[in-house]
Amino acid sequence: MNTKQLTYFVKAAELGSIAAAARELEISQPSISQQISVLEHELKTTLFSRDVRGVYLTENGERFLAHARSILRQLDQAQNELHQATQAPSGKVAIGLTQPICNILAVPLVTLLEKQYPDIELSIYTGYSSDLIRMMKSGDIDVAVSSYDESDSTNIRYEKFFRENIYLLVGSERSFPFDEALLQQGRVSFTALQDYEIMVTSRTDSLGYLIEQYEKDTGCYLRKRQPYGQLMTTLQYVTEGHGLLITPSSSFFHLERNGEVHALEITEPQLYREVFLMTSIDKPLTNAMAMVIQQIRNITRQENARGHWRGTLL
Repeated sequence: MNTKQLTYFVKAAELGSIAAAARELEISQPSISQQISVLEHELKTTLFSRDVRGVYLTENGERFLAHARSILRQLDQAQNELHQATQAPSGKVAIGLTQPICNILAVPLVTLLEKQYPDIELSIYTGYSSDLIRMMKSGDIDVAVSSYDESDSTNIRYEKFFRENIYLLVGSERSFPFDEALLQQGRVSFTALQDYEIMVTSRTDSLGYLIEQYEKDTGCYLRKRQPYGQLMTTLQYVTEGHGLLITPSSSFFHLERNGEVHALEITEPQLYREVFLMTSIDKPLTNAMAMVIQQIRNITRQENARGHWRGTLL
């Protein structure tokens, strides 16, 4: 079995015609027929049934097609990686970030790439975790930094690299009663959150999904309301004293630095979320993508050391 046989077989299966495959591959029809016959002999099965209108995959042919495509895709990926490894990082890379993560990573990442890797053309997209999964499946983004939700993650590679702490965000000025003792302690139990109406994303986002799991585990159900779409709008709502928000420190570190908010660690149980670097299994990892991922790791380490993105490096 060789790549030539696999290529001929896949093309004939896709076009439903050996003659059409020969024309597209610019080789003779007898050459394709002979190579497919050799392949069938080696596999000891019939891959195609034939009639005057063309060729049709047998049941075993259908099974083998998926394997043949996978083998050719892996070979192509290996060749691309070897080629990219000898080149300076260059080309387009589209990344997807949840809004809190965009707030912590986007500016330092763009600034660093512009200075050190000007041949990498970076595009950044933001959304809920489910939006990023959908964009990765459609091929619109190459890399995502996000967390688990209930989306179908078939053919997506997850690499765990950070565990972020989750906080209750309280404005320094408030138009509603709030227990001052909690502000002094700097923490609040998950059960005590029931006393307040709190903004939490829906289950289509990983944080909303996580909160639902905590509610089921503890039997403690929160009084939740939806944030205002964009993170910046929601944060303004909190800083002006109109509401409370559950969120990681990546979303509010700049406000805390200016004394506009208080961040209370959520305990009993401690609330945290695992963050993953996500790539598509079906898309080759280019040198440029690998460099972007490396710099995301470096910036995460840097922002964690500064106390801006609190949690545990994994």
